[in-house]
Amino acid sequence: MIVSITGVAGTGKTVVSKLLAKELKWKFIKLDNLAKRKKLFLFYDKERRTHVVDMKRLKKEFNKESRKYDNVVTESLYSHLFPSDILIVLRCNPKILEKRLKRKYSWSTKIKENLEAEMINLITEEAMEIKKRVYEIETTHKTPKQTVKSIREVINGKTAKYKAGRINWL
Repeated sequence: MIVSITGVAGTGKTVVSKLLAKELKWKFIKLDNLAKRKKLFLFYDKERRTHVVDMKRLKKEFNKESRKYDNVVTESLYSHLFPSDILIVLRCNPKILEKRLKRKYSWSTKIKENLEAEMINLITEEAMEIKKRVYEIETTHKTPKQTVKSIREVINGKTAKYKAGRINWL
């Protein structure tokens, strides 16, 4: 089984994904790290201060890597574009998210883009267009451990309260 965790920056993806993988004793694959390790970049975007990933090549590497394991937790801003059995979109109230992002990033473009994406449900909408099993977990006032508990409920079939599309900040 592959459980993918996605969401904009500041929603808790990395911490939650690592904790989930540890609790379940599953393999953790951070897609950004896989891209770095295999040097799967098209170019460096100076304005956004990030490398642009070659998604086609990364998908091929991810498929090779994930086949080695029975169960995988994967995490990335773009993990909703990769194969998975369950996709979890982590969400956060934009007012709280802005505070988190300002602690994490010093450039306004990054903060603005992530806030806008969260406000308009960008990742959830993209995910729902291409995946069937998409769920949202609101992390605004949850600890990573509480968020993992919610994800485990989804994995165990208790999905009704996490159905994608129910969180709307506008």
